[in-house]
Amino acid sequence: MIEPTKEAWQPLLEKKLPALLHVLAWGIYATLVFYGNFARMSPEAFFVHYGLAFGMHAGSFYLNYLYLVPKSLPRHSVTRFLGINLLSALLMAAAVLVLEDLLLAESNCVKRITNGDLLPLLTRISNYVIFALFGLLIRLSVDWYRKVQRDKEKENEHLKSELAVLKAQINPHFLFNSLNNLYALSLRQAAETPDVILRISEMMRYLLYETNAEMVPLEKEIEMIRTYVAMHELRSKSGEGIQFETSGNLQAVMIQPLLLLPLVENVFKHGSLPMAITVSFAGNVLRIYTENRLRAVGPELSGGVGIANLRRRLALLYPRVHELALQQTGDSFTADLTIQLSSTAHD
Repeated sequence: MIEPTKEAWQPLLEKKLPALLHVLAWGIYATLVFYGNFARMSPEAFFVHYGLAFGMHAGSFYLNYLYLVPKSLPRHSVTRFLGINLLSALLMAAAVLVLEDLLLAESNCVKRITNGDLLPLLTRISNYVIFALFGLLIRLSVDWYRKVQRDKEKENEHLKSELAVLKAQINPHFLFNSLNNLYALSLRQAAETPDVILRISEMMRYLLYETNAEMVPLEKEIEMIRTYVAMHELRSKSGEGIQFETSGNLQAVMIQPLLLLPLVENVFKHGSLPMAITVSFAGNVLRIYTENRLRAVGPELSGGVGIANLRRRLALLYPRVHELALQQTGDSFTADLTIQLSSTAHD
């Protein structure tokens, strides 16, 4: 499976994207103001009036967006937050009115206020409030989004760590069972002992060197299972009663390593002949089905390292798209695992 690569410009774009969005938003706002009011005013009056207004709006927005909401509001009371905004609104509005009167001969905002007409002052204060609310809402939204992303990254890191622990648990568990089998052969000085040691060596090579990747070709997992089955066929001498079949285009499928081994291992650890193992892939569904007769001591229906480990890995890797059914009927035991793979898991 080929992972998408980042272009050289992507990190730069991701770093500069917030600034670009701010420039774009203010550009759209300025454009709307220009086309909505430029024809009704002289150029000098337009640029002075709306230039001062634009500066006040930006000041109101960034005072809240960059300072009051992220730094002052979490540390101080809401009353202090509102008080600073009210004082800033009065100071900015007064400064804009005075500057407008100084820069435009026809402007008489200060005179209107002294005569009791507070509309120029209230208009500018209301504009301040609107952009202060924009700063508040956008800052809260940005902070919430960043928190969600941080939480998601922490969760992903936690899941990766847990998966690594679970995968690492498989290796000693498998080695322990294999050594037990080898010990049983050595006690009776079986002639097939060297061949079994060779099979264990092949499987350990795969476990050590080829399972570090996040995904591996299913074909390699199948070869691992074939080697494992062959080892037990040597133990049974004739190999009769052990059936292993595959179907579908398994070469094109990618899965997490060592996902199927616990079910196969469970067959030989707790079952007796005859045994059947089937791995198939059709319609994006990967299925492994095992069937065996029971020994005196039953299989791991719910407990045990192998099956418990498998259940947890499936829950983490394939939530809501897998089904594992373990069933005992008389002296027969079956395990049926199906996984709905996404299109990216195969070519």
